[in-house]
Amino acid sequence: MSIFTLVIKNILQRKFSVLLTVISVSLGVALIGSTLAIKEEVEKNFNQSNVGYEMIVGAKGSPMQLVLNTVFMLGNPVGNIRYEVYEKLKHDRRIALALPYALGDNYHGFNIVGTTDDLFTTFNYKVGKSFSFASGTAFEAHSKFQAVLGFDAAKSTGLKIGDEFIATHGLQETAEGIGHQHEETPFTVVGILNRTGTASDKIIYTTVESVWAVHEHELHDEHHEHEQSEELSQTNEPEIHQAPESHHKEHDHHHHEGISTEDHHITDLTAVLIKVRSPLFALHLYKQINDWPLAQAAIPVNEIKSLFEIISNIDWAFFLITILVIVVALIGMMVSIYNSLYERRREISIMRALGAHRSKIFGIIILEGFTISFFGALFGLFFSKLLSLILKGYILETTGVEISVKLLTMISFYEITELPVELLIMSSVSFIGALVAIIPAIVAYKTDVSKNLSPIS
Repeated sequence: MSIFTLVIKNILQRKFSVLLTVISVSLGVALIGSTLAIKEEVEKNFNQSNVGYEMIVGAKGSPMQLVLNTVFMLGNPVGNIRYEVYEKLKHDRRIALALPYALGDNYHGFNIVGTTDDLFTTFNYKVGKSFSFASGTAFEAHSKFQAVLGFDAAKSTGLKIGDEFIATHGLQETAEGIGHQHEETPFTVVGILNRTGTASDKIIYTTVESVWAVHEHELHDEHHEHEQSEELSQTNEPEIHQAPESHHKEHDHHHHEGISTEDHHITDLTAVLIKVRSPLFALHLYKQINDWPLAQAAIPVNEIKSLFEIISNIDWAFFLITILVIVVALIGMMVSIYNSLYERRREISIMRALGAHRSKIFGIIILEGFTISFFGALFGLFFSKLLSLILKGYILETTGVEISVKLLTMISFYEITELPVELLIMSSVSFIGALVAIIPAIVAYKTDVSKNLSPIS
């Protein structure tokens, strides 16, 4: 009988305890395997080293918030910048493309972004990759209320070419009947983009003029309501009408001044994406913009790198907890093997009497630990792929990041080479399983043959 056959026989004799150990190891491996795979995919998607632009210009504040909101549509904008900032950047000879972004409304939670038709002609969302249309065409330059939907936005809302929809004020989806609906300014779908695997799939694009027109109409309605309220107030309270004429003039002056300020506020932008003509211009332009009093420049590459440095400590903490789960399961396996030796001492003594060397007995116990941990790791990796498939749709829906579930996930190893994470996990877990089996193997190695050959009462 071969050693491996003996190992299988011993495992089957303790199938319940072995099964519990395999499940424990599998759960730990599934967690760490799926986490590493998803983390690797997310980092690849969030790595902006190959985007088609070098920096983002926005309001003063957190540069990371500016990048997360503009590139990934996460969180709220830092603030607004004046349209004149865009005009200045647009005519700067060092800049190949300045693409404006104006946010303010949403439709079913999908942000409506005002921009220009350069988005579909000269803009690259990644190096060498530009937007293409699944159906329809781009909106016309300087048109109003024409919309181009990202792939996911179109799929989720069910909108098709020619359909109309009403935008809701604000960047967050609200409960039905709560958010202010811009019913007087419906948008018409003129195009639907192909999937890009980026946050752009969840955006509804329109012209900057459309965003301004929607809020100009809203402000006009607010002024009309305000005037009606004042007229009603004056009708119900005659004593106010008796106020000096100079007071009315002063009031009217401030009232009209307020309108002018609000109307001018309509022409604000949320951000501007910048593509420079040469990398040599990037650093000087970056410093120059950050010296401006009302705007800042952020470099996506640097901010995303900083973000992953911040969360790396959390990753390590999670990995250590997961590894601890695996180690505890393997220690349980060691205890199970150790306890089984009491029942198997006569069997071990008979094998020794028939000529089996101590080293063979030692090897059998080590192989048991290796085999149990190997199958625990194998099933765990299977469960990790299953977990990734289950979470794939949720991650895409919530972050816009598309996770590809691969048979082998390659990870960088000390920036020297790439190795499949599955191979690393299986070899590591199997080795640790064999390692923790050393203690019961030593006990089996020292089994007293003459003492244990007599029948066990």
